[in-house]
Formats: sequence, structure tokens, C-alpha cells
Amino acid sequence: MRRLGYASVHRAGGVYIVETRLPSRGGLTSLWCILTQIENIVKTGVKLVFPLLLGRTVICDRYALDMVVDGMAGLHDTPGRTRLGFQLLRLLPKPNFAFFMDIDPEVAFKRKPDLPELQDYVERLQLYRELSSSWDVAIVNARVPADTIHRKVWKVIASSSLLGELVGASEEIVGPIASGNVR
Repeated sequence: MRRLGYASVHRAGGVYIVETRLPSRGGLTSLWCILTQIENIVKTGVKLVFPLLLGRTVICDRYALDMVVDGMAGLHDTPGRTRLGFQLLRLLPKPNFAFFMDIDPEVAFKRKPDLPELQDYVERLQLYRELSSSWDVAIVNARVPADTIHRKVWKVIASSSLLGELVGASEEIVGPIASGNVR
């Protein structure tokens, strides 16, 4: 696709970002979306399904909403219309808890500049904010101190009926967030 002029590839921080130059309403764009999301389902599904079948707890740093946001940003789609390819991601196992840490795009860009420009972060931030509720992802204001974030996350977990199923789930057992891991 890149050689034909239909996509550009940006490499930053060891990550490849593909931005398509396909017409938004074309069949080729929809095919591209479906194929890339099937690839995401296969890669992610293999990593998740077997551990879950074995009764393991799986913690993901990135998941379905991230794939949707990256794909929609690459195609310059708007949140009002979700392509079939992105809907396929709903086939992945639904997480018990999912959080989006909402930080300033400038901070994200300085911490991990894996997107070509600051504007790419701004675009994705808007998509995350608009899509989080439809993907059952709680938005956490990460512009506040770490202990405030910790309380918010525990509040969401504690309000869940799944709390009783979690072994050692109380905040007293787990303890505070390690300050060395917070930047």
C-alpha cells in the first residue's frame, strides 16, 4: 500500500504507525480496516484466550479501545460512524475493568514520542474521550497526584460486583501505588 501511495509509515520509538491515504468511503478502505482488525484479533486473541482458559488473570496495557482509536486516527474517521472492522474487535474477551488515563497530549508526547506530531496525540485524545463510554472504559483524570488516581481506580473496582471474586482485592492488601512507577 505504501509503494502505491495509499499509506505512509511513520517510525518512532520502535513503533510503526501507518496512516492511510485511502478515500474514506471506498471499499478498499473498508477492506483495509477489516483485514487489519482481523490481524489484531488474531494477535491479541492468542495472547489472551489461552491464559484466560487456564484461569489466569490477564492485565493489558493496551486493548480493544486502543486498537479502535489507532485505526480510526489512521483512517481519519469520526466517532459517529464505526466501521465493521472496528466492531469486530468486540469479539475479544470483555475486560472486567478498563481505564483510560486522560493526560495532557503535551505530557504524553514528551514521555513517549511514538507518534509523529503532537497533533496526533490531540486527535487520539479526542477519540478516547468520545469512545470510552461505548467501550465500557472508565476515564481517569491523570492530571492529578498519583494517590488521587489510585483512589479513583479503587472506587471503580470496589463498586463492582466482581470485587468478591478478586482474591486479596482490598486496597489494604495491595497497598499504595509505588511512587517509583509514576512519572
